[in-house]
Amino acid sequence: MGLTIIGCGYVGETLARRLQPRRPSLDLTLTTTRQERQVALSHLADEVMICDATDPEQLLKSLQKTHTAVFCLGPKGNQQVDEEGYRHTFVDSFRCLRSLLPQLPQLRQILYTGSCSVYGDANGNWVDETTPACPGPGHGSVLLESEQLLGAINDRTVCILRLGALHGPGRDLNKRLKNLAGQERQGEGNTFTNWVHVDDAAGALEAAVDGQWSGVVNVVNDKPIRVRELVEQSLARQGLSPVQWTGGLEPQSSGRRIRNHRLKQLGYRLLHPNVHQSGVFSTNQVP
Repeated sequence: MGLTIIGCGYVGETLARRLQPRRPSLDLTLTTTRQERQVALSHLADEVMICDATDPEQLLKSLQKTHTAVFCLGPKGNQQVDEEGYRHTFVDSFRCLRSLLPQLPQLRQILYTGSCSVYGDANGNWVDETTPACPGPGHGSVLLESEQLLGAINDRTVCILRLGALHGPGRDLNKRLKNLAGQERQGEGNTFTNWVHVDDAAGALEAAVDGQWSGVVNVVNDKPIRVRELVEQSLARQGLSPVQWTGGLEPQSSGRRIRNHRLKQLGYRLLHPNVHQSGVFSTNQVP
């Protein structure tokens, strides 16, 4: 079977490493937008291509021999990306993919790592895959539009994995939060956040490939956690002074608590069911 991972950043590379025991029976292709990454990834795949997923020629070439495509897209660079940057990365890529599908009859399975941010603010309530997405303007609305483009593909198996905030090796939350030690922060820190270890993000992707999952699946751990609890436990572990919460209006929404029941019903068993049990704090975003 041919499998192509479009975008080998944090999740894509983790998936590629997870798939190594399947080689050489698995024809694995990886893509990146950077020349230096092409060299670094070369030992993990049969072929590593430079590919901007919005470029029809490059995307077609990367998918011509594959049965399964896994899209782990992310905006370029380390700086905050505006809404238009997100639109180019996600919406333009999937418009390009849809235009190419008539030329890719062998491509039968498409997977995409989306984001739980499409749910928007649920005032701290529980949400699941049956909850209507309501992200509001900005990045979340762009990601929802991206999902809708994929969801309209009805002649292939399409699965959208909505990821929580990523943590794992190389993304140390303790280092990020240590600067808050002893500071005053507005509000009470009651906003809920939802997390998933990168190994579980990659593990769920592999399970989705094998199980021919379709539709939307939330990929989060078992326990949503309030910002206050997350910060306090991290600082305590480091022996640092706690944050002083000043009360008043929260600077953010109350967030949402995301259920992972469908993930478990599909047979996936979390390696890291709790952010504090994983042994590594890290962050990418706060869906």
